[in-house]
Amino acid sequence: MIVRAAQPSEMDTVVEVLAEAFQNDPVSRWVFPGDERRAVAQPIFHRAVLTGTLAAGGHVDVTDDLSGAVLWTPGGEDDVDGDAFAGLTGEEIGRLSALFELMTEHAPGGEYHHAQFIGVRENARRQGIGARLLKHGLDRYGAVPAYLEASSPESAKLYRRLGFRDHGPAFAAEGGPPMLPMWREP
Repeated sequence: MIVRAAQPSEMDTVVEVLAEAFQNDPVSRWVFPGDERRAVAQPIFHRAVLTGTLAAGGHVDVTDDLSGAVLWTPGGEDDVDGDAFAGLTGEEIGRLSALFELMTEHAPGGEYHHAQFIGVRENARRQGIGARLLKHGLDRYGAVPAYLEASSPESAKLYRRLGFRDHGPAFAAEGGPPMLPMWREP
């Protein structure tokens, strides 16, 4: 399996992959309650984050079969334009704002690359695709540390296998599930 930079013509597919991958994620379920609503809101959210990633000079990597994608941003540069969330409800935007505020508070300082979202289509999971996507970015950035937030115990296990370590205690927005900040030295 080859991991490569996503082409501009593939951005709609990247949004689809991430929306599918995070449909049942604990944090996504809290931000966007209700399966039907989540199916509508996830593409809006992931398109906004993808646009912010590209605007910040980040990278979007995909597998050659487009079964997985990862968004990387330079540390501290993952700002999303609030207008990009048009179509989300006020409650959803409120939960996102609370979560983004906490993520900013817990983010490390200095130079690093942030693996914002790593997603694999449901039918392609448990085949090492997430690990390959992350390894590709880790190899690209070489001497620069990497950071991410694990949104589930299962994802934290993958990240630990790739050399990430806990970077402080888990945090959660009021009423939301925990997210675990993780750091990987080069």
